[in-house]
Amino acid sequence: MTSESSRTESDRRRSAVLRGFGLVLLAVTFWGGSASLAKFLIVHRFDTLIISQTRTSLSFLLLILYFGLADRSVFRIRLHDLPRFALLGVVGIALTNYTYYFTATESTVATAVLVQYTAPVLVTFYTAAISREEQLTGIKVVSLLLALVGCWLAVSGGSTEGISLRGWTILTGPLSAVTFAYVMIETKHILRGYDVWTMLIYIFGAATVFWLFVNPPWAIAAKGYAAGDWGILLLFAVVSILIPHSAFTASLRHLDASTVGITGTLEPVIAIIVAYFALGESLTAIEVLGAAGVIIAVALLQIGTNRYLRQEVRTNHAH
Repeated sequence: MTSESSRTESDRRRSAVLRGFGLVLLAVTFWGGSASLAKFLIVHRFDTLIISQTRTSLSFLLLILYFGLADRSVFRIRLHDLPRFALLGVVGIALTNYTYYFTATESTVATAVLVQYTAPVLVTFYTAAISREEQLTGIKVVSLLLALVGCWLAVSGGSTEGISLRGWTILTGPLSAVTFAYVMIETKHILRGYDVWTMLIYIFGAATVFWLFVNPPWAIAAKGYAAGDWGILLLFAVVSILIPHSAFTASLRHLDASTVGITGTLEPVIAIIVAYFALGESLTAIEVLGAAGVIIAVALLQIGTNRYLRQEVRTNHAH
């Protein structure tokens, strides 16, 4: 490999890393911003089930309508891969969404966030120690620990008073973390053979079919939702899952699953900032310190990723 081609490869990889981080940031911005909206809708207008169901079902319909007219090639898959899509849709999308919202509603939002964002620990352990797909670096370990501590301070203010799992949340809380970790790991694997849009169509479709068995159309019709209600649900579907999950999925093409998971801890930071401005919720100095810790963790992670890429390119050049 020549010096010029080595630089070109290094620039290309760095560009991909920046694109990956940018996509994760876009995803967590929408997820964090929609958290306050979800809380408001569940408390004042809709139940957890219809919020979980329609955000994926309406997103699926939008994708079907668009690609049915624009590019039908995205619908092609190998038949033997259909069970993988179905499992990811039901477990990774439907179950993750429902267990998270159920925990937030029955316990506290802080509890739901903190428990679900232990998922990066599970992803890092699996990819480094079990599947050995990733290399566990010192910077990644430091970033993970700093992100977890920062997330706890940002969400709870350093207190354990509002953090509790009781009743069914003892099950749904940890389950939301496990299923979220599964989303990141399995999405990374499926993207090796499929386009982002192909994967999203089939996993959203699987989740949609699953929800129709749990909450059939006649049960939804009995609720008597008006056109305005459906407009709100459609908007929520776009901002809470269609846009962010598309960006999150695409980021896994460019970054390790553990890197995406750690960067995703920015979501609660964005959520508390939005809640501060939009809902008038308080923001303490400790919470600001925690938010700063998460931001520093993500910055360190990006620096570490770029350093690793430079070393890898130099090694390839030497050979």
